[in-house]
Amino acid sequence: MYKILQIEDLPSDAYLIRREVKKVLDACEFQIVDSREPFLQALVDFKPDIIISDFSMPGFDWYTALKLTLVHAPHTPFIVVTGSTSPEISRECIDAGVTEFISKNSIQKLGPAILNALK
Repeated sequence: MYKILQIEDLPSDAYLIRREVKKVLDACEFQIVDSREPFLQALVDFKPDIIISDFSMPGFDWYTALKLTLVHAPHTPFIVVTGSTSPEISRECIDAGVTEFISKNSIQKLGPAILNALK
């Protein structure tokens, strides 16, 4: 069973991501967090196989989550999913060390990105 940690504050976006993940992973368990402390606790207790993060949320963002991941779970793949299609934002994420950057406009790319990240 794969453990998927979602960093998301909108239930509709969390659902969209879960739907795409379930297209490629039959057996998976999800945990959703939207702030720093629950995220840190999930890294310790939930021990995710992969992290899928929204780009920006009130009080917590992908960059903070990525930096915490690199310290506490450095081998865990980290995918950013966002509504932005800006090449600058994509480059910023990749340069910072995310495994993959997926635009919600191309959400169908999430499944293959997950499979590639879990190899």
